[in-house]
Amino acid sequence: MTQLLLQGLQPQAHSTFSNFYAGQNQNIINYLQKECWEQKGSVYLWGNSRCGLSHLLQAVCHEAIRLQQTAMYLPLKEAKDYTPEILMGVEQMDVLCIDDIDVVLGQRPWEEALFDAYNRVQDHHKLWLCSAKTSVRGLNCLLADLQSRLAWGQVFHVEPLSETDTIAALQLRATERGMIVGDEVIHFLLNHYQRDLNALLLLLEKLDAASLAQKKRITVPFVKEILE
Repeated sequence: MTQLLLQGLQPQAHSTFSNFYAGQNQNIINYLQKECWEQKGSVYLWGNSRCGLSHLLQAVCHEAIRLQQTAMYLPLKEAKDYTPEILMGVEQMDVLCIDDIDVVLGQRPWEEALFDAYNRVQDHHKLWLCSAKTSVRGLNCLLADLQSRLAWGQVFHVEPLSETDTIAALQLRATERGMIVGDEVIHFLLNHYQRDLNALLLLLEKLDAASLAQKKRITVPFVKEILE
């Protein structure tokens, strides 16, 4: 497992609680920062692609590291790069965060491995978190026992940010990076590119790098030049 962690299963450095814009989800943030560390058990987060599920799971991993605990982040959207054997020994970690668990459901080898891993993690009193794009009831599970296990712990629906909150989140990230980004640029991005927050944040990073390299201000014409 140590080798697998070295190969890229570590959380991204910027995906922390400090730069997650909570919007209507402050109660979830509070739980993930406090209660879940006392209760352990399992947490199931669900919502659409705009609500920052990956960011939250990685933020929990960063919190674990801050608390001097071990953590593993497993993005199953990249399941083609893994086999179910990657779950062997995960109970040795203090925290296991499985992103996009619904991607591999319907595949019996994965479901059996997840069911077994869930039981081992709980038996060792470690913390299990997973995310999906649908509620537990809406999962396409072959194993009814796996579906019931995922509903045992805390289940939270993560609400997507409103347009106002999305603008605030982008401005927060820009400020953190020392970027000067006018409202007209933010509105241009919202109107001409997908509104997935993670995608928009990556666009900001790209614009920041290009702005520094070319020593140019970030304006709407500059954004068009770089992104088109």
